Amino acid sequence: MPEEPLRRNSERLFAFYCINLFGGYSFPSKTFIATECELMRKNKNKLFGITLSILIILSVLFLQSFDSGDSNTTTDDDRWPTRRELFRKIREIRKIVLVYGTGNPETASVYRDYAEGRARKSSWLEIVAKPDTAVSKNDIESLPISLIGTPDSNSLLRRVQGTLPINIEHGRISVENIISLRDEDVYHLSSYPNPLNPSLSISVTTGNSDKSIVEFLSEYEGSYFPGGEFGVYRNGERIVLGFFNQGGGRPWTINQESTRNYLETLHHLTQTRHYRLIYHGKNLSAEKIRDLAQQQETRAARLLSVFADAGIDTSNLPKIECHLYETLEDKGLITRNTDLSHFDADKFQVHAIFNDELTGDTFFADAQLLITKLLGTWASPALRDGLAMSFSEGWGKRGYEYWAKLFFETDDISPLNELLDSNVYRRESYLFMRPLAGSFVDFLIREYGWLKFLELYKKWPESGLPKFSLGKINPEQLEKGWLAHLENLKVNPETNGQSELVGFQKGFCYAHEGYQIYNGYLSRKSFESLKKLRSLGTEWISLSPFGYLRRPNQSEPFRFSFGPGSENDESLITATMYARELGMGVMLKPHVLMWGPHWGWPGDVNMESEAGWQKFFKYYYKWIRHYALLAEMYDLDILCIGVELMQTTRDHQDEWRDIIAKIRQIYHGPLVYAANWWQEFEQITFWEELDYIGLNLYYPLSKKDTVTVDDLKKGMSQGIPIIEKVVRKYDKPLLLTEVGFTSTEKPWKTPHERRRDASAYLEHQVMCYQAIFESFWDQDWFHGFYWWKWPTYLEDGGKHHTGFTPNGKPAEKVVTEWYSEKKVPQKSTTSY
Repeated sequence: MPEEPLRRNSERLFAFYCINLFGGYSFPSKTFIATECELMRKNKNKLFGITLSILIILSVLFLQSFDSGDSNTTTDDDRWPTRRELFRKIREIRKIVLVYGTGNPETASVYRDYAEGRARKSSWLEIVAKPDTAVSKNDIESLPISLIGTPDSNSLLRRVQGTLPINIEHGRISVENIISLRDEDVYHLSSYPNPLNPSLSISVTTGNSDKSIVEFLSEYEGSYFPGGEFGVYRNGERIVLGFFNQGGGRPWTINQESTRNYLETLHHLTQTRHYRLIYHGKNLSAEKIRDLAQQQETRAARLLSVFADAGIDTSNLPKIECHLYETLEDKGLITRNTDLSHFDADKFQVHAIFNDELTGDTFFADAQLLITKLLGTWASPALRDGLAMSFSEGWGKRGYEYWAKLFFETDDISPLNELLDSNVYRRESYLFMRPLAGSFVDFLIREYGWLKFLELYKKWPESGLPKFSLGKINPEQLEKGWLAHLENLKVNPETNGQSELVGFQKGFCYAHEGYQIYNGYLSRKSFESLKKLRSLGTEWISLSPFGYLRRPNQSEPFRFSFGPGSENDESLITATMYARELGMGVMLKPHVLMWGPHWGWPGDVNMESEAGWQKFFKYYYKWIRHYALLAEMYDLDILCIGVELMQTTRDHQDEWRDIIAKIRQIYHGPLVYAANWWQEFEQITFWEELDYIGLNLYYPLSKKDTVTVDDLKKGMSQGIPIIEKVVRKYDKPLLLTEVGFTSTEKPWKTPHERRRDASAYLEHQVMCYQAIFESFWDQDWFHGFYWWKWPTYLEDGGKHHTGFTPNGKPAEKVVTEWYSEKKVPQKSTTSY
């Protein structure tokens, strides 16, 4: 990748900081980050007020409208600004006044504690907490403002209420013709031009009841706050997601077309003995719902029968309230959780995706809910998940036993002491750990019987083996017995497949932008963006989830992209589903970043000792294995095993060969590595083990200020022999896994740079695109382009945009002209 997210601008950096520090909490947790958030949730007394920070910060982010390269603009006081202009003001000022209501004695102190707590904890911007009675004229004229309280309790809100996008009649709040708020509802306005000073933003969290506002803030403590420009929330769930029409200096109006009232797509459906089904969506298939209800009822009855036979009372259980969602986007926006399925023990609910392509994750969340209700709070996450997995036939499409046996046959088993270590279990890939946990529970039940197992389950510690006696079996014998159980499983996983090359790839790097559910990979906007991309002739996309290290020279487990607003697994699955619906192929291209102000560059990863290197490759394999499993489970077309890890490939080619060999036992499609154009591409020797040679192409094309396309082609012709030499040596086809240019002046000089203060030069981008197409198109060893980049929402781009995307720019036409041409590579099939 170019310098961009090293790179990506400070707004996106802070968005990611918010999502990963405060967000991503879902239950059960799948990541180290989610685990941290779970601990935050359990220690509310220590983190009182964190939600208010989320509200304030995300109020001003508008992640949909991050600065993606537009030229700078200013805001006049006599015109209504855009979202981007409001955000720029906040970025410049780095200060906000949080105004809390004091008119209700019962909640005034709670609001005050919240506000003052956030003022102490905030780091990115200064928060000044003030009661509504102390706000000055200077505050209003010079600073963005956030209001919390009802119109009755907050006098400043009462002062501006008539000019906000809400209606208040007889003390009751409504939103145009969309919804009238109940007492338990909360309205949140993310950011809006302040009626008292339209050049600055105002955000509002209000409702008919101060008590409900306090409960709402508490509900969102330590958890991901989904975006939108305004929203209405009920019982902790979003029921309205709203957006505005804005621009041209005119007052903002509610965009009725894009605003969603989720109550309108809420359908209470059939009931069974143990279920009450509720559907969220438009395309309702009563027959499919009935089939699912019967399937889940059968599974629940089986589980309950097993528990009843063990003497556990199952007679007083309420019906499971099963919520089915047509899209993962709506599931995430309503519940703040985009997992294929999850459960809420307090409300006795299961929430799952349900459409023609995806149907939740079999019975896993349902089993977790019932087990929690019947056995109480668990200590060991491995036993908890393992027991639920034992009732979840078909998990991972082939069943958990298939995957557990695959890991066994490929000598890729996590030792029992790691499987039973709660910290290790939570930070590892759930695609790897859960099948193993299921097989271990199966072994324990077979070894001890149900009654003894249930006794063990209740006493088992959070980490490790129980201190009490396990009969004559010591830990070594226990592990030996478990491995014997795995060996005897009656499944035959595929461990050695052949990968065939696919056709010429007219591709784009598809970038998850905005870091919100409603504008990322799994959104409606994403599908619309992919439709436009397909109309240009694009036939392939690459998807990039991220893995994170703290420092480039420190060996540690990688953190996954699992937050609800990030490139999580569900978003990758959904984007793949969208692409296939449009007839497009998909490359999965996981990428490594480091924490810090610029997110680091993977080429800087460089351990300081051989021991450090061995740990690095151990952790790297565990991270990339997760995506190999995901690619295999969901039949992704190509897997890229690494991106620009220049120092790791220089002196550790054998370690990479070992990783490639292991990955081939899991994933049976073509493999590629994306090498950096500078130094790395020519030094790699493990190309022979891969199906494609991958190059991230950012060679300077000319040093001149004024050039023609022929000049740029001449510059590229100096690099072509270097590339061809590698290709001919290893007899592998080449993919440009990344290539791109900004729409700024003279991008041919330093193609990898993202110059944010530069002006837009659209034709310069056009010339570079044309030169690259002409230089590579007819090379017989060349198999395709992946242009950096195309965004997940079409608002990112346009004639004033200076970033890498060609969206809404003349370079689109160049892409269309070339991608409409038929290109058949001379080498079309090779097997390994």
